[in-house]
Amino acid sequence: MKKPKNNTTPGVRIPPPLIVLVILLAGLGVDFVVKTGFGMSAWWLQLLGIGLVVLGLALNLWCAVLYRKAKTNILPNTADSNLIETGPFGFSRNPIYLGMLIVFVGISLIINAPLALLGAPLVWFALRFYVIAREEAYLVGRFGDAYIAYQSRVRRWI
Repeated sequence: MKKPKNNTTPGVRIPPPLIVLVILLAGLGVDFVVKTGFGMSAWWLQLLGIGLVVLGLALNLWCAVLYRKAKTNILPNTADSNLIETGPFGFSRNPIYLGMLIVFVGISLIINAPLALLGAPLVWFALRFYVIAREEAYLVGRFGDAYIAYQSRVRRWI
């Protein structure tokens, strides 16, 4: 795990939603130029995409409510005051990033952009190794044994 330079924040300088957005826009741009598509009979993929976007946004909203109730900061470049282990944090240590990835896939399906969909592994990689690695190192330093125990009980993604 990459250790942050200090223990006051995780040291994530590029906001995760920006990372996801840039990769999505790049994929959509490539798809627009190459003019691919899932095909005319893929209406059900667009419906699936809508469902995924709704699911991902609902998951992120649920997490935001839990952050507010716990009176801790949701931004990854700020200090955390409380460890959240309830709700979606009971089955994923990173449900917000999971929600972002779900929305990414959903938008790619809605817009009929299979090449953009190929950016999903890149989103996963960027979140996992740039954001999550820093956050986990920070949280171990911030919460110690409580976070280590949480890591042993709850998977990183799902």
